[in-house]
Amino acid sequence: MKHTRTIPFKENRHHGTQDFPCAFYQIDNTFFPPSALFQVKHHWHEELEIVHFQEGSFQFECNMQKYEINEECFGFIGSEDLHLIASHGIFQEQALVFSLSVLSFPENDPVQQFILSPLAEHTIALPPVIAKNDPCFEIIKKEFSQITSAFNGAPCASDFSDQYFIDSPANYLLVKGALCNILAALSGHQLLSSPSLLDEPDRRITAIKQALSYMKEHCSEKIYIRDIAGQLNMNEQYFCRFFKKIIGKSPIEYLNEMRIKNACHLLRNTELSVMEVCLECGFNNLGNFMRAFRKYCNCTPLQYRKSK
Repeated sequence: MKHTRTIPFKENRHHGTQDFPCAFYQIDNTFFPPSALFQVKHHWHEELEIVHFQEGSFQFECNMQKYEINEECFGFIGSEDLHLIASHGIFQEQALVFSLSVLSFPENDPVQQFILSPLAEHTIALPPVIAKNDPCFEIIKKEFSQITSAFNGAPCASDFSDQYFIDSPANYLLVKGALCNILAALSGHQLLSSPSLLDEPDRRITAIKQALSYMKEHCSEKIYIRDIAGQLNMNEQYFCRFFKKIIGKSPIEYLNEMRIKNACHLLRNTELSVMEVCLECGFNNLGNFMRAFRKYCNCTPLQYRKSK
């Protein structure tokens, strides 16, 4: 059976706790069946993220820039950055997702004024990738290992089994200090983009976010490509070319993948019949649903339910 681990669009999950909105994630190929594809689909969130690509090959995209990663490195994802991560085979990666509020200080000191506030306001940007040969790589790796140690043995969030959070003041300080040191290293090596070097916001990214959000909101309904294209004031043919160039597949393929993902969730977690799942996920024809399900999951819905 073919399996895909996916996380879609703008996240609505909470990272960490209310007191300390910072969470740690770690994953490798042993989480999945052999030959499984690990994929965090195009999505974005308000928090910042640091990804430690430890082992394996990855496809990493951030704001439409594509990076083929084949050795250890760090990826940096800014607030609202549209990004994707995928890997196949043997891989290992860790990620820290955090709100800038964990670093904020009550007084408007120079760190707040020249680093934290500009990051929050998108007037400076993080570097997408720090490779092994970068002068500050070892500093970042050392500080990230301190963060990892702070989360070692930490509990999982009750609603997300892959999310670890801390609730110790000592570990708060350890993580906060390490993050400050990472930002200091990036700033000291002039790797935080100055406002004068930043391009104007890419309208294509804004358009894709709008399309993905519309598809997510209406995927359980009968929608047409012209409906999505109309949200962007594009004609249907242009929108299809535009979408495929950025996402790598047609809008119909992407929409069907989204619907099948929802179907898998319902088959795992509810007692709905296959026909009820079909209708709940926006398919008005059982035959079309069965064909799409087999295409993406390599089995029938009932076989999938029994395998769980």
